[in-house]
Amino acid sequence: MFSLKRMLGIHQGRERLDVLISLVLPGFLMVISSYTNAWAFTGGNLTFSTWAETVNTLDAVFRGLFVEALVFTCFKLVKMLCSAKDWRLYFAALIPGFVGLVAVIVSAGCGLAWVIKSGSMDWMVHAIAQYLPSWVVGVFQSGMGLLFPVSLMVLAIYDLGSLIEEHIHRGIHLRSLAMRVQSAEHHQTMLSMAQQEANEDAEIQNSYKDMARVNARQAVDAARNGDYTFGFAKVTEQLPASGPTQVKRISPNMSYPGLSAPPTPNQLRAPGVPPIAPQASYINGQYTTNVAPTGVTQPITIPPAPMPQPEPSMVKRALSWMGGATNGAS
Repeated sequence: MFSLKRMLGIHQGRERLDVLISLVLPGFLMVISSYTNAWAFTGGNLTFSTWAETVNTLDAVFRGLFVEALVFTCFKLVKMLCSAKDWRLYFAALIPGFVGLVAVIVSAGCGLAWVIKSGSMDWMVHAIAQYLPSWVVGVFQSGMGLLFPVSLMVLAIYDLGSLIEEHIHRGIHLRSLAMRVQSAEHHQTMLSMAQQEANEDAEIQNSYKDMARVNARQAVDAARNGDYTFGFAKVTEQLPASGPTQVKRISPNMSYPGLSAPPTPNQLRAPGVPPIAPQASYINGQYTTNVAPTGVTQPITIPPAPMPQPEPSMVKRALSWMGGATNGAS
């Protein structure tokens, strides 16, 4: 649908638009900042109602534009002087650098006054103050005042010509790459067209017919021999057969060697000592008899838990109390 040449053209057009925006950006910043400066110079009285107000408004606009042009020009001189190899020119760059910083401060002050007093940014400041801390609001207001003049200073120091050079070099490399790819695609297309023309040759067509006859004879012979898959069974026989899954069954009745029973106390007694008789004792409230171990597990009988006695009725408790009182009197 889209060739590489067309896609490359779209990409280069987008890059050229980026370079164009970067080149016109200083002029755009100057125009925008000249309005904020003019608003601050006239105290917000930018009107064209009378000749006097018109002259005053135009004078403020040109003065604001002059301040922004001064910022850009001064730092452009600073870059030019500092780019030279002579170290003495560094001292010469101090004067335009100082003038440019003063112009940046003036432009930033005018922009900050426009942000605070014009009311155009009040809704935005209030919206930010509802969700962010107060110091962020202060940074936002200061940034609105410093953004345009500082941006002009940066654009003056950093040469935008490198953007054009980089775009030219990248364009040459991409165009050469696109040319090689387009040439390869062209040769592939020509080969495909030549292949189609070769298929129309009588000799090639006869060769295809001979191959089809041989294939048809093989399918018929396989069907005569009882292979109604027409040779497909031989193809599947050539595939590596997967062996059956072997599952090792573990017998649950595996016998393990038993442990010998521990010796009894009578077996461990010294010669001449009488045998130890079984002793009765109480373990956890159950009467047991300590019998010598025999090595065989003996069942332990646990008696049932005692059933809770029913609570006596009121009549029985009254009779019991009267009987206790009579015993006490006697």
